[in-house]
Amino acid sequence: MNQTPKLNLFQKIGGFLGKVAHTSTRWVMLITAAGMGLSLIFHVLIPRYLGSSETADALIAALKVVLLVDTIVREGAKFSLVPLFIKEETLRSDADFQRFTNGTLSFSITVGVIILLLIEILATTIANGLLSSSSVAGRAQMSTILRLCAPLVIFGCASTVLGAFLNSQKYFKTVALRNLLPPTLATAVFLFLSGTENLVYYVAVAYACGFMVYFVWLYIGTHRVGHRYQLTGLPLDTLRSLKNTITLPTLGFTIRQTIARLLVEVFLVGKLGEGAIILYNSAFRIFSAIQTLIGISIATTGLPDMAADKVAVDKVRLRQILLRNIRTVLYIAIPATVLLLFGSTIIAQLLFGGSKFDESEVQQIGQLLLYLGTGTVFSCLIPVLNAGLYAQKAYRLIFRNMVTMAVLNFAIAYGLVTVLGLQGIALSVAGTALLAVGNLLYLLRKTGVALSTST
Repeated sequence: MNQTPKLNLFQKIGGFLGKVAHTSTRWVMLITAAGMGLSLIFHVLIPRYLGSSETADALIAALKVVLLVDTIVREGAKFSLVPLFIKEETLRSDADFQRFTNGTLSFSITVGVIILLLIEILATTIANGLLSSSSVAGRAQMSTILRLCAPLVIFGCASTVLGAFLNSQKYFKTVALRNLLPPTLATAVFLFLSGTENLVYYVAVAYACGFMVYFVWLYIGTHRVGHRYQLTGLPLDTLRSLKNTITLPTLGFTIRQTIARLLVEVFLVGKLGEGAIILYNSAFRIFSAIQTLIGISIATTGLPDMAADKVAVDKVRLRQILLRNIRTVLYIAIPATVLLLFGSTIIAQLLFGGSKFDESEVQQIGQLLLYLGTGTVFSCLIPVLNAGLYAQKAYRLIFRNMVTMAVLNFAIAYGLVTVLGLQGIALSVAGTALLAVGNLLYLLRKTGVALSTST
């Protein structure tokens, strides 16, 4: 009797998505939604088992460091590599294109190994710098967790190349599982090894293993579409193409993510006392899941169409695709915003009530979610508008936007945190997202794609 209403609800959701998004986007959003759901469960289990403790802060801080590296490589290169793969496939023979792809993959693995070694060597220094307000034991825990998580950067770097290649071939569903596998394994460890003395360390290892499983999954996917990997060097022409394509976006993401994820979300938040990092992260994960589900999914599936040679130079057609994607974002993000604004307290209570958070901490998460929610629509629009610049290979403009927004984010957060505390950090995210959308619309206009006027 109780199953029928649930089935009807899912049918309604599917029907709604069918009206506002094309088939590829629907599938990516559904798979991403499953991944975001499991990621939320994972981040709910952290306070449920660890509370607002130094151990929880150490786990979150360590994950932010390694995921920062993954995000920089993935977001800096993913949207850049898709147009590059599309272009190179049209210009090269099948054998030569396969060598180009293999050289790019080998290069990414090499970069991952170098970053891994740096993290292993500098783990203690990183922990002491980011958790300067924590005890010696807390900083030691973070450095140990950091070393255990570090191997994921190798698989993350390699998966970025394989994922971009598959996206260029429009195999979006295969790539979308990235958000599903790491939190699934980490959640399983939380549930089955709860009460274990070194639980936090097992969770860190499981999260890294999730990235390894995802890499294997992508490798199988590339094999199915006919690609065969062979270890090869990086030809100079390939290196030159990568340099011209990914240097500025990756550098921009490095600056933006370092400031947002480490200086703001760990360093500034950590100054507010023990447990502040886990409190802010609990609210931010919900907000971030919505942005990934809506904005990143729509931008990812829309980019190959915009990056096609004929479309990238046809400003009218490019504008039409962008407007279609923007409408899709608005149709989905506006209801999500309303839900966050009017249901933030209920959501916080449902997810974190009954955990080791006390009632005042749960209420604070609800307040943070309310402030973050004011920027939901703008945050979802950012990747979609960015995709319009990536399609035109306007990398200097992308870099300019990232650096500008990173500096503004830190400045606003630094000013508001002294007045509003954690709520000031959340409000700075919403304010920066609004400014970013305005700046991206201006930059698109500079490229000849004016979204606010009719053609």
